[in-house]
Amino acid sequence: MPFTKETASKAGSSSSRRGIPNKATSEIRESYKLLIENNLDNMTAWLKSIGKENPEKAFDILIKMSDFIVPKLSRQELKIEQEKLSPEERTQKIAQLKKKLLEG
Repeated sequence: MPFTKETASKAGSSSSRRGIPNKATSEIRESYKLLIENNLDNMTAWLKSIGKENPEKAFDILIKMSDFIVPKLSRQELKIEQEKLSPEERTQKIAQLKKKLLEG
C-alpha cells in the first residue's frame, strides 16, 4: 500500500507522541542504573587496576562513563553591548567608577 496523506496521518496518530518516554527505553535505563549501582565497588577496582598500567585509558573510561551521569551543558554565547566612548568620556567613566568603589 502506498503512503498517502491519509495513511501517513493514521500511522502518525498511532506512533509514540513527542515528550512521552518510550517504556522500553525507561526500562533499559533503569536496568543500566541498577547494574552500575550493584557494581560500584567492582568498577572502582577495575579503574584502579587499569590506571596502574595505563592512567590515560582509565581517565578516558571515567570520562565516557560520566556522559551517562552528568548532563551535557549546552554552549551559550554572551553578547554584551558596549558603549562607544571617546577617550575623555572613558576617563570620566573610570573616575566615576573609582569614586563609587571607594565610597563603598
